[in-house]
Amino acid sequence: MIIRKMRADFGCLEGKTLELEPGLNIINQPNESGKSTWCAFIRAMLYGIDTSERQKAGFLPDKLRYAPWSGTPMAGTMEIEYGGREITLTRTASAPMREFKAVYTGTAEPVPGLTGATAGETLIGAGREVFRRSAFIGQGEAAVTGSAELERRIAAVVSTG
Repeated sequence: MIIRKMRADFGCLEGKTLELEPGLNIINQPNESGKSTWCAFIRAMLYGIDTSERQKAGFLPDKLRYAPWSGTPMAGTMEIEYGGREITLTRTASAPMREFKAVYTGTAEPVPGLTGATAGETLIGAGREVFRRSAFIGQGEAAVTGSAELERRIAAVVSTG
C-alpha cells in the first residue's frame, strides 16, 4: 500500500491535507504542529477508533484525544495505491470514524471485500496490535506488553528463518 494523499478532521488537523511524494517522506515541523497526529490519523483510517476505551487517570482515549478542536465530528479521507489500483478510503460519522467506505478513486465503485473491520489487515497485512507495536510506535507507547497476535508473528518469523 502506498499513501498518496490524506485529508483530516482529526485533532488539530481540521480540514488539513497532506500530499505525499513517491519514496521516503520526512515531515519536519515544529513541536505541536501535528506530526504525531498525522500518524494517529493513518492508524485510525486503517483500523478505526476504539470507542470502548474509557478515560482513566493518566490516559486519554483516542476518541477524546483526537476529537477536532472545533467540536465537529472526526472524519477523513486517504487516497492510496494498492494492488496497482487507486483507492479512496473515507471514514465519517458522529461515532468517531465508524462509517467506512472504500471506492476506486474517481468512481463510486466499491472495493470488494474492503470494510472498516478488514482495511488494516488487508492493506498492511497486520492486525491493529501488531501494527501498533511494530510498524507504528507512537509517543510514550514503546513499553513492551503481551499480544497473542504479535507473539504468533514473531514465532512464525523464528520458525521460518
